[in-house]
Amino acid sequence: MNLTVATNGKDSFDATQDQNREAGEPAAICSIVIDGRPLTSEADRTILEAAKRAGIDIPAMCADPRIKPTGDCDLCLVAVEGLADPVKACMTSVRDGMSVSTVTDDLKARRKLRLNEYLTNHNAYCEPPCQSACPAGIDIAGYIELITQKKYVEATALIKEMLPLPGILGRVCPRPCEDPCRRRQIDGEPVAICALKRFAADKAVETGLPTQLEPKPPTGKRIAVVGAGPAGLSAAYYLALEGHNVVLLESEKEPGGTLRFGIPSYRLPNSVLDQEINDILSLGVELRVNQRMGTDYQIETLREQGFDAVFLSIGAMIGKAARICGENAQGVMPAVEFLARVNWGERVDLGKRVIVVGGGFTAADAVRTARREGASDVTMMYRRTREEMSAAAHEVHECEVEGVRFDLLAAPVSVTVHKGRAIGIIAQRMELGEPDASGRRRPVPVPGSEYFTPADTILMAIGQDVDGAALNESHLSLNRWGHIAIDESTMMTNLPGVFAGGDCATGAATVVEGVGAGRQGAYAIHAWLNGADERGIANAIRKRKPQFFDIGASAKSAAKMAHMPVLDPEKRVSAFRNSGHVGPVDNDGAFAEVELGFTEEVALQEAERCLLCRCQASGACKLQSLSLEYGASTTEYKGMEAGK
Repeated sequence: MNLTVATNGKDSFDATQDQNREAGEPAAICSIVIDGRPLTSEADRTILEAAKRAGIDIPAMCADPRIKPTGDCDLCLVAVEGLADPVKACMTSVRDGMSVSTVTDDLKARRKLRLNEYLTNHNAYCEPPCQSACPAGIDIAGYIELITQKKYVEATALIKEMLPLPGILGRVCPRPCEDPCRRRQIDGEPVAICALKRFAADKAVETGLPTQLEPKPPTGKRIAVVGAGPAGLSAAYYLALEGHNVVLLESEKEPGGTLRFGIPSYRLPNSVLDQEINDILSLGVELRVNQRMGTDYQIETLREQGFDAVFLSIGAMIGKAARICGENAQGVMPAVEFLARVNWGERVDLGKRVIVVGGGFTAADAVRTARREGASDVTMMYRRTREEMSAAAHEVHECEVEGVRFDLLAAPVSVTVHKGRAIGIIAQRMELGEPDASGRRRPVPVPGSEYFTPADTILMAIGQDVDGAALNESHLSLNRWGHIAIDESTMMTNLPGVFAGGDCATGAATVVEGVGAGRQGAYAIHAWLNGADERGIANAIRKRKPQFFDIGASAKSAAKMAHMPVLDPEKRVSAFRNSGHVGPVDNDGAFAEVELGFTEEVALQEAERCLLCRCQASGACKLQSLSLEYGASTTEYKGMEAGK
């Protein structure tokens, strides 16, 4: 909504009063009453000005100092004793003995009516729901608009303001931004936000142009970032941009953390991972591999080496124990260990029959990788139903496409062992009871429902823990789950100058949540290095939670959502070997990528579906707050529909 200047009597009146002030003529003082409160005010003031000086808020949009006044917003109407109709507070001068009411039932109704009129053709939130839902807080509408202009480098640069790994997240993100997308109000499907992120990043790489900002001048401060996974890489990136000297310490032989050895290459090719990590290192970040905390150094060692602050992002890559009889037998292993071994190029002999216990992303990755490693009979055993799986729906669908069977409402009771080796699982049928703390219905055992399923290999994907051995002698406080205890508002540990974030502090989460934590950690450390106290650090990283209300939806494009083209299912797990792997491979000897990416034509069409519900007047307009206060929405009027 654009507010423009309107010429009216108020302008000439104000001009006259300004001339009187310049001439040195004192203004007369009036005694007035606003909402029963006696006040005094200069006679050349409006009711709106007099109320504001007294700390009384009268709803108004045109009176915002950042917006040129129109006198026509009609929200600052007030009731003046002796007058039959309300008057505009921004255009009515005070007079001696005036009695004003700013809140009456009639005024509330008039304001709601006017706000409904404003909202008739209003298509934007102060912050779009997609951006609010993104743990990294990316300006999604902004980069999609740049895609429509074929500005792919600029779009990627905008993404990198909040997330340094767009090509990676464009492939592996669970897409929380797409659930609240307002495009669903039009045709039931969101904009393919994640696929467009990947498209922009891939196109930007093709240009060879840089997509990150230049670092600020050196500060002379040195920060050690422990762990080169999503959180650590992000922390290193944003600390480097602030001008700090960053050393990235990684326990493995290559950086990436769960990106490198937890996510299969058919979802995330190493070439994409290496490209975006190298972009981070190009900012001057020093990488040291094969450096394990607790073995090669301690936190105190880092202090002795002159580091001014430490950010811990060691992840949570130790598979949880199922605590059932037989789980330590040969042929049973954590799914994260299996995925790591495969990603490092090892050929893992699983046999033909594999059971993966769990329903999350790791379980989905494990069953699909097991199929590629040659297992012909692969089952995902999960104690709830398909709807409650924490793996994304599109990932579960791909499991099914690739021949994975589902054994739902089933929980393992024990592993059956013969001559020291697992030969199957005894499981018990479950039924869903009341919701638990996660909001999902709690699985309840069905008495007498035990049954046996044979298996050559059993992979446990029931959760992940922090490597406690790495924290020995660190003097860090841990919480009851064994995670590093932090003050969530500041990300500070119990040790001065030591911060932590990502899976090691929250437990296993998504990659995009890790990226968000890494960026927050960087800003927390930067604030601390600049002398901020705990309150100042909290303010530096606090994320505002916007409120939403109904503003309807209209679009200029009638196109349906574009769906990601994928490799033919029969080609994904076909039997041939290369570099020790079974299945199709890319040039690096890794599994071929399943999702093939959008063409430019498809991407541009998809980008046009975005409603671009990002308001350019955000921060300088009270429409949202006033609409929430007065219960206004787009339900009262249909307004002008697109194309008519």
